[in-house]
Amino acid sequence: GFIDDIIDEHIKKKENQNSVDAGDVVDTDMVDDLLAFYSEEAKLVSETADLQNSIKLTRDNIKAIIMDVMFGGTETVASAIEWALTELLRSPEDLKRVQQELAEVVGLDRRVEESDIEKLTFLKCTLKETLRLHPPIPLLLHETAEDTEIDGYFVPKKSRVMINAFAIGRDKNSWVDPETFRPSRFLEPGVPDFKGSNFEFIPFGSGRRSCPGMQLGLYALELAVAHILHCFTWKLPDGMKPSELDMSDVFGLTAPKATRLYAVPSTRLICSV
Repeated sequence: GFIDDIIDEHIKKKENQNSVDAGDVVDTDMVDDLLAFYSEEAKLVSETADLQNSIKLTRDNIKAIIMDVMFGGTETVASAIEWALTELLRSPEDLKRVQQELAEVVGLDRRVEESDIEKLTFLKCTLKETLRLHPPIPLLLHETAEDTEIDGYFVPKKSRVMINAFAIGRDKNSWVDPETFRPSRFLEPGVPDFKGSNFEFIPFGSGRRSCPGMQLGLYALELAVAHILHCFTWKLPDGMKPSELDMSDVFGLTAPKATRLYAVPSTRLICSV
């Protein structure tokens, strides 16, 4: 597959470098660094062994790390952007409110800057509501470190535990009208936040095992959606009604839309985009 091709290309490059003079500068990347620990059979590291010299990674280990970086850093953000735009096009009043906030906070004579994001309260509510309905990773995969008991059920050490973040975000016991896209719910006092301390809303996981890239992912999502909505006015093509939008998703590592979103942009700013 695609990742195998990447690894093979780097292995071949590494073999060709054997003929390069030691004084020559050779560009390396993350895959090259991982291949420095490559071994056909990974071995366990003893407690007294030198960690740097003893860690070995199999091809499957390297593929898994590359997939984590690629999908965790790109696919999840891209999917969240598409879902946010889809939900807003399906809810014209909320779209109007977000763009009105952008016009008031930023103005139509310039583009959004990083310093503007903290002032865009309703935009943040919109993205929280998007993440509640469409978490970046629908199933959070974990493994128990020791034997434990949960509600009378014995869970042995090294059990694979799957946490359904998708279902948690739509739980009627935690949310009013959970299937409805309503960003204003996050303006209400006491509403759960996604930083990991409220178990009703865990799109990025919780505790020490929560997503380490949460802040970077949120920054990319907020800035991208803010730019898209501030710079352009959007409408559905060919007279399509908001209710006709396909809201089905595809289950997998992420849960993107089953059909791509098509929308027609027109320039909104009075300055050059």
